[in-house]
Amino acid sequence: MVAKLFTIPLLTICRLRFQTSTSRAAHTAGTVAALLEEKLNAELTKTNNCATIYRVPDRLRAVEPKAYEPNIVSIGPYHHGTPRLQAMENLKWNFFDRLFNPTKPNRPILNALVNELKDIEHKARRCYSEELNLSSKQFINMMLIDSCFVVELLRETKKIHFSKKSIIIKRWMLPVLQRDLIMLENQLPLFVLNKVYKLTSSEDTEEPGLKKLSYQFFESMIYRDSDPQKNNKLGDEKDYCESHFLEQFRAIICPTEFLENKFRVKEPHMFRSITELKESGIKLKKAEKCQPLDVSFEKGVLKIAPVSMDDHKFTLFRNMVAFEQCHFNCKPHVTAYIFFLDRLINSGEDIELLHYAGVVQHTLGGNKHAARLVNNLCKEVAGAGYDSYLQDVLQEINRYCDNLLHYSLAKLKHEYFHNIWVSLSTIAAIVLIYLTILQTVSALGGNAARSHMNEHGWKAVIEAFAVPFTGLWSFEYSPKPVKRKFSD
Repeated sequence: MVAKLFTIPLLTICRLRFQTSTSRAAHTAGTVAALLEEKLNAELTKTNNCATIYRVPDRLRAVEPKAYEPNIVSIGPYHHGTPRLQAMENLKWNFFDRLFNPTKPNRPILNALVNELKDIEHKARRCYSEELNLSSKQFINMMLIDSCFVVELLRETKKIHFSKKSIIIKRWMLPVLQRDLIMLENQLPLFVLNKVYKLTSSEDTEEPGLKKLSYQFFESMIYRDSDPQKNNKLGDEKDYCESHFLEQFRAIICPTEFLENKFRVKEPHMFRSITELKESGIKLKKAEKCQPLDVSFEKGVLKIAPVSMDDHKFTLFRNMVAFEQCHFNCKPHVTAYIFFLDRLINSGEDIELLHYAGVVQHTLGGNKHAARLVNNLCKEVAGAGYDSYLQDVLQEINRYCDNLLHYSLAKLKHEYFHNIWVSLSTIAAIVLIYLTILQTVSALGGNAARSHMNEHGWKAVIEAFAVPFTGLWSFEYSPKPVKRKFSD
């Protein structure tokens, strides 16, 4: 009876403890879910699908940090306030003062410009992939000073034509400024620059569009041999929504006649260098009247647009590749191009062959060093894959190299006809062998054949070369009578 009395409370206590632990677990699960939902909502507000100006990924920056960091001037919020770049703030203010100086007649209305920038502040912030720790006042001030500097810099360089002396811009500054203003992290949205450019333009003088001015400023950074009829994008002064100098310049140099295949095919592998391609019988030529990234292959001839390589060009390529790696809405044309160069160039000899063909010019020291720098361009970079515009070219090259006839003919030419002296020696050996055969055949021929050669000399020798092909000269065989001896 006592055991029964103790059993009932013990069961009740166990049941209560189980219910309490279950409710606590449910409460804990609900709390965790609520925290995760709150974090998801917070991240959703931060998600920015309109971004076009990105921070360079760390894995790319680790390969060549200086290619992504401005040298003398900061443009935009990412490097704003960097101590080592403060010296150029005085130059920015000089340009700003030249625009809005109170003593200047017909100067732009500063208050109107500030109000315009306030209206597009939110749109401008959405162009950056990261949340900016700048107040509204700081952000508008930064946009105003930096955009005025860029606009006045383009006007100044247009006025001096890169040859006359300028009081403000020193000669050494121009190439460094070009390099800084094309970097991915050092950009302002073009619709901001276009707004400032229009509001600060003089009504008395007719000025070219901002796109044309910027193109002329960056034009020397890339070698061009373009066809004017193909280059239609330069005069298109369209809306600059969510774009910047780097994207604009990239669009100008990328292939214009590339069409997406109906069925996308992954870019085939090509492991042959330019030296191996020439050994397979492929000829290399410089393309003419083309876009800077144009590559074509037809009837055993590989045509590549000429390219000049220097430190500034490598900076341009690296930043374009970084943009393509981050921006989903653009095709990785520059990425496909540098991977193609990386496959072609494995040694200093490859650089030399490209140089003699007129394709590559460089100021990077020795050919081996230049080849090493080209190979470093593809480090930590994801390939173009299914979006490569060189799919068909690589397939045709591989198909040509895999053809045994092409390889045999190329091998024969490389071994026996690679220069004039070897060619003459080979021809002399062939003639000697041929004449030896003719002499042997003549010795076996009849009297008529030998008398013909004795009478006509070199003419008979020339006619003899046609014997295997025409049969004009036939050897007569007249057997001598055999004398038989009869025994008595």
